[in-house]
Amino acid sequence: MVPGGWQSGKSSPNNRQGRKVGMSDGLGEQREDGDGDANTDAWWDRLGGDMTALILSKLPLRSMLRASAVCKAWRAAAIRASTLPRHGRRRTHPWLFLHGRSNGVLPHAGRRNAFAFDPDEPSSWVSFTLPPDFVAGAGGFAFAAPSPSRLAFAPLLRELCGGITAMRHAPPLASPRYNNPVVAAVAAPGSRDGERLLLLVAGGGGFPGGLVDIDDHLPTELYECDPHGDAAAGVWVQCAPLPEELGSAASSSSSSSLSISPALVGGRFLFACGIHSCAVSAFDLSRRAWAAPPREVCSPPVVPRLAAAFVATARRGRRPLLAGVVEEEGQRRALGVWEVEPDTLAASRVGEMPAEMAAAVLGSGGVRCVGQDGVIYVVGEEEHGGYRACACVVIGGNDGRGGEEELACRWSWLPPLPAAAGRSGIRRMAAFCSPVLLRNYFHAD
Repeated sequence: MVPGGWQSGKSSPNNRQGRKVGMSDGLGEQREDGDGDANTDAWWDRLGGDMTALILSKLPLRSMLRASAVCKAWRAAAIRASTLPRHGRRRTHPWLFLHGRSNGVLPHAGRRNAFAFDPDEPSSWVSFTLPPDFVAGAGGFAFAAPSPSRLAFAPLLRELCGGITAMRHAPPLASPRYNNPVVAAVAAPGSRDGERLLLLVAGGGGFPGGLVDIDDHLPTELYECDPHGDAAAGVWVQCAPLPEELGSAASSSSSSSLSISPALVGGRFLFACGIHSCAVSAFDLSRRAWAAPPREVCSPPVVPRLAAAFVATARRGRRPLLAGVVEEEGQRRALGVWEVEPDTLAASRVGEMPAEMAAAVLGSGGVRCVGQDGVIYVVGEEEHGGYRACACVVIGGNDGRGGEEELACRWSWLPPLPAAAGRSGIRRMAAFCSPVLLRNYFHAD
């Protein structure tokens, strides 16, 4: 519900005369938008733009976008809310995104080929569109590769506002990437509210499926740009390649995003974990160099030998989290969560997935863990397992007032995917996690 009691299809203080009120149904068609009347505008003027913006900033993102379609006054307040300092806004959890892959390639058929889980409205999934040449999602943006040497991007879920923004194209990469590179996006040093974006591309050697052996030792490349301006005004800076120790003989594409789990820590370090090798290294965005050599995170008895390992971040992105699949006698039996000390990689146990949940998720085939800001999503990748998904929220830690609480896990099931996912012909589901940023939807205003 939005301020004033307005709901779709019901009367409200702003719709007394039955005036048609425009709204977006989440990701459906954008309907006619009323411009508001004098009484409505006067009422909100008396409340004050700053107070209205503060009220709207406490709403979930999709509710705020619906509110912005009611009248000009609310839209202006929503735009102002998108520019409030972080401490003045409602804290939100990152979204989970799922999309189908066939031999590492996103299917071209079908208008809506992906699904998003909004933790603020957790009863259902949102279907949306990713470009056919999609390669990664990070920092609130979807990244596509029109060719092996090009990278283009646009805000995730721009359809929420009834339209699809044209992709912005970065200049050509120095080294072509044929196989789903690792892509990260973070606010550039010194920029405010995402005015400047720093992009990182690493790995991506070889062809999808490992059909052709191409050198994996491609340089890590960095590029700083205005995400809403001229994205091509600059050049990529080359740095050292992704450490080869992160790869594994168990993977035919050891430097692709399908084999590497990334996490941005503290806005400065990109931690990269080899899913099969369970080795971790970090790229220092300030020094523009990888820490060497990579180290294994398995350190019995605290962290047992893992069949697969993934990295995420704790609340506010200050420390890494490790999620690992533990096998015993070849059977997947548990999924544990550990907090990791960034400098030494020393780990401390946080919790473990409940046994019944683990049997349902881990017993269906491969899994993928993605997460940030204290949330880890665990997704079954195989069709025969129904793509079961659950969430782990890591609670405790620094309470913001100088206190420290012991970390713990809170687990919950996500709703089943829409029936359309089962009819799409998708045989394998890939996942990524990203915030959805309100400012991306109003920047054009």
